[in-house]
Amino acid sequence: MGKFIGAFISKSLALFSDSWHLLTDIASLILSYWGVKVALKSANHKYNFGYYRFSIFTALINNLSLILISVYIFYKAILRYFNPVNVEPSGMIIFSILGLTVNTIVVLNLRNNSNNMNVKSVFLHFMVDALSDIGVLIGGIIIYFTHLPGVDTLLSAILACLILRNAFKMTIECIKILLEAAPEDISIDELKESIKDLGGIIEITDIHIWSLSKEILSMTAHISIKECNIENCESRLHEIQHLLKDKFNIDHSTIQFEKSTCGSCFHSKPDHKHCCNMCIDKCGDEKHQKIINI
Repeated sequence: MGKFIGAFISKSLALFSDSWHLLTDIASLILSYWGVKVALKSANHKYNFGYYRFSIFTALINNLSLILISVYIFYKAILRYFNPVNVEPSGMIIFSILGLTVNTIVVLNLRNNSNNMNVKSVFLHFMVDALSDIGVLIGGIIIYFTHLPGVDTLLSAILACLILRNAFKMTIECIKILLEAAPEDISIDELKESIKDLGGIIEITDIHIWSLSKEILSMTAHISIKECNIENCESRLHEIQHLLKDKFNIDHSTIQFEKSTCGSCFHSKPDHKHCCNMCIDKCGDEKHQKIINI
């Protein structure tokens, strides 16, 4: 409320923008706390992957709200450009200092937990708000000495673009996780080569890697091995899972082992058999064969 009062007194659009941003910070903090609390609930029969994605969903809401606010601020800045208003710089300076103090304390407390997508979203809110306070403070000082109200309008537009850029980037991250896109920091080709380097691996197919949350990665794959017996499969499974965890930080992996003939050669319709290059000679009647490049 203090910032809104300051914005009303000083007629500063930059301070008004900062006030709305702070209001969304508080709302996002409450929403994120709720999201983290729900995400910690154990998996059950209905939600057997757990509730990890709930924190991603709340982070998405937080960032979409920032996008809407930044667009509104930019719109107001355009209107203010064509209809200039005299700004009271002293109010900008006083309330920006107060806001900067509060936001700095919050940012310092959140920075050690910013790997969590939800906490990262809140951290981003308060970090941008702290930068906004610095901008408003500098703008207030410039207006105080130059008496140029256009500085406030320019500052508001810059802040809006800064908020929009960061919020859009975080929104894309959230959407990618919700759509189960492969993590950008993992190369599937490198992962395959690392598994093959263990030895005894013929082929790796049908590989899928996705994120349950920013911190929890999962993977499934079909792996053809030379010796497909129970003892060898168990030994191979432990080796591969340790590799995935230690090198690629993949917490949960499901591996289906196959003999040198390919599991892709099986189909629900017996008269339409799909064959890979590796076992094309074993697929039977050629008129029903379809080669799969693996």
